[in-house]
Amino acid sequence: MLFLVLSVLEDDQRRLVEKIYRDNHQLFLKIANRMTGSESSAEEALSEALIKISLNIQRISELQRNELTAFCVTIVKNCAYDQLRKGSHLVPAPDESMQDVKSHEPTPEETVIQAVEKASIRKLLETLSLEEKELLEMRYTYEMQYSEIARRLSITEEAAKKRGQRVIQKLRKIYEDKSDEYNV
Repeated sequence: MLFLVLSVLEDDQRRLVEKIYRDNHQLFLKIANRMTGSESSAEEALSEALIKISLNIQRISELQRNELTAFCVTIVKNCAYDQLRKGSHLVPAPDESMQDVKSHEPTPEETVIQAVEKASIRKLLETLSLEEKELLEMRYTYEMQYSEIARRLSITEEAAKKRGQRVIQKLRKIYEDKSDEYNV
């Protein structure tokens, strides 16, 4: 199916799909594998995601680099969820009742505390430059290794690690210096 979709794309669109795959294959596979818990389901989700990426390549080609990766990751996650839904048509055995699943809904106090903490974190992140935010996003949102971050930023792995450490130190210092301002 993917071959058919790629065959109808223009050359530059096909090259972009190939570049997205080449640059992000490991990240996409890692995300899908973590979500599905199965390598075969992750591969299936990734195949479906590449088809959807190919079908939406016109829209994707208009995105900025960081938006492009985030958009494609969302597609991969949705395809992984679809794989989980496909596999969930099994009827649980009687002893696998939902009684064992504990649901913890936050209390109103916990909800307020979480909202304040999120607002404080957002306020802290606003102090960072775009490059610093992108580095944190690659490292902590997409869980990329420093070697991958270094490759994407065209720097050495050691430089990527050092930049990451400096950003964390910067956030820690701002947080400590202005703890009253950040509702701590």
